[in-house]
Amino acid sequence: MNVYLKFVKYAYQKYLPDLSPVFEEFANDYNIPANKHDPIVENLFWWRLIYEVKLNPSFNCFRDFVKENKRYFQNWPVLKSWFQEWRHVTPAYYYIGNQIGANAFVAVDIETEKTLEIFHPLPTFSYPKQGSIAAGILLPFCDSLYFPIGEFYQFDIRTREDVARHLRHFQEQLRDEEDRYEVFMRIFSSLLKVEEISLNNRV
Repeated sequence: MNVYLKFVKYAYQKYLPDLSPVFEEFANDYNIPANKHDPIVENLFWWRLIYEVKLNPSFNCFRDFVKENKRYFQNWPVLKSWFQEWRHVTPAYYYIGNQIGANAFVAVDIETEKTLEIFHPLPTFSYPKQGSIAAGILLPFCDSLYFPIGEFYQFDIRTREDVARHLRHFQEQLRDEEDRYEVFMRIFSSLLKVEEISLNNRV
């Protein structure tokens, strides 16, 4: 996991200071509670960074990281191949299942219905509640084992039914759209509103 830790530190130091104010403004615009700002910022940060690689060929944080750590990747060529696959991942929505042992849990990709085993790369990551719906970006590890690049954004479990119903509707409505990064953001923005309205209706 050393390459993960090195890259996360590199990306946060180089790009987060410029992007964080925009994401904080987004969180405020959608009335996100203060205790959920961090996962909002993390998800938007990685979404933006990976999407930018797709949109702008001259920008490639993954390639730049490899260049700046050339000796490291020369010593670990397998890691270089694995790392370069990260730029192809896309954010998605997951139904959170049972916890496995002390550091892993099962989740189902809601769109593909694929069951995945997920482990946390850092002890500081919080576990999404079983039965909740969460948004995040998973990186492949081996076989069906994955780990999140940042913390999941967990929709309040009390809004699960409303979020799930609207999520299915939006996914069906946008199924033929080619830009999956844009689709994710359109759905994410809508679901945050659904979450807020659903919670307000319970007051």
